Amino acid sequence: MCGYRSTSFIFGTCLLLLAVLSSVANMPAESRDSHVAGRITALLPEDQVLREKQTLAAAKDMVLLWRDIVKTAKGGRVRIELSDGSILNVGSEAQLRILKHDPQNQQTTLELLYGRLLASAVRIVKPSGTFRVRTPVAVAGVVGTQFGLRVDSESTDVVCREGSVLVSNRDENVVGAVFLHAGEFTHVERGKPPSPAAPASPERLQAGDDATSIPKSP
Repeated sequence: MCGYRSTSFIFGTCLLLLAVLSSVANMPAESRDSHVAGRITALLPEDQVLREKQTLAAAKDMVLLWRDIVKTAKGGRVRIELSDGSILNVGSEAQLRILKHDPQNQQTTLELLYGRLLASAVRIVKPSGTFRVRTPVAVAGVVGTQFGLRVDSESTDVVCREGSVLVSNRDENVVGAVFLHAGEFTHVERGKPPSPAAPASPERLQAGDDATSIPKSP
């Protein structure tokens, strides 16, 4: 009798284990493989989040995952709070992809394909930490700062608002990089090194604010 009960117990345990493994195997890829990157804290519609093969309507408090693409329409804007506390303000008619955001190791990689972005990045304190924004022609890396980008398919403007930003061409074969301090900007074109750091005019700074700000609800 004891042997029968022992066998039944083992058989039942195996069935339960198989059920759990089957459930995990059938979970959507995003549930098993994706990581939470942050959430949307404010927006002006109409905006979209592209996830895997889905197109989702962006919404306040929506959780964003690694590899999500935030896409704004004309007049649309999105504010994102990353898990480490960094803030991203995405302007109208822009497309931003969150390639990676690992707050524990302070490693963040974003890709702005076009449009405007104003980012306030938490200061990097870990030796292996990075915060990079890639565009079609440039790469901007920061230690902890506020900076803005204006991007199209052939050029990128980077403005450092606070702290410092290291800017280079995305093509590693293009030699030359520019270190920006607060109040400076650079212009990068395809196949060319960044222009020398130059003072950003008040008009340039204001244009970046106007293009990415979201009015507070009454």
